[in-house]
Amino acid sequence: MSVISANVSDVRCDGETIPGLQSINYQIVRNRQNVHGIGSDERLGVDYGPLYVTGSIVVRSTYPKLDSLLTKEGADLSSFQLVVDLKSGAVGTAKWGQSVKSLTFDECYLEGKTYSMDANGVGLSTYTFTSTRVREQ
Repeated sequence: MSVISANVSDVRCDGETIPGLQSINYQIVRNRQNVHGIGSDERLGVDYGPLYVTGSIVVRSTYPKLDSLLTKEGADLSSFQLVVDLKSGAVGTAKWGQSVKSLTFDECYLEGKTYSMDANGVGLSTYTFTSTRVREQ
C-alpha cells in the first residue's frame, strides 16, 4: 500500500502545471434505472445508462488559462485535458515522490467558476468541469 501525498503530487492542464492549486475532486456517475416486474415490488434487474464525470479544482487567486475559457462563446469553445500525477508520501512500498497512479480527464469543459475571499486568507477560485472520461494508469 502506498500513501499518496498532495504536496508532491502534480496536476496539469493541457501540459501546464496549475500554479496555486489547493484541491481537486471528481465524481464518476453512472445513470441507473431499476427494472420491476408488473405487479411486483421487487426489483428484477438494473438497466444502466450513460456514465459521466464531474469535478472541481480550487486554485489560489485565479488561473488565467481557465478564466479565458469561461469567456469564449459558441464555436470558440474548446476542451482541455487535466492530468493528475499521484505520488507517494513514502509510506508503504513506494518511495517519496514516486509516481503511484496517473489520472487523465479527457475532453473537459468548464461549467462555471466561483470566487471567494475571507478577511484572514487569500482569494480562492473554484472551477467546476465535466469530462468525457477519466482514465487511470
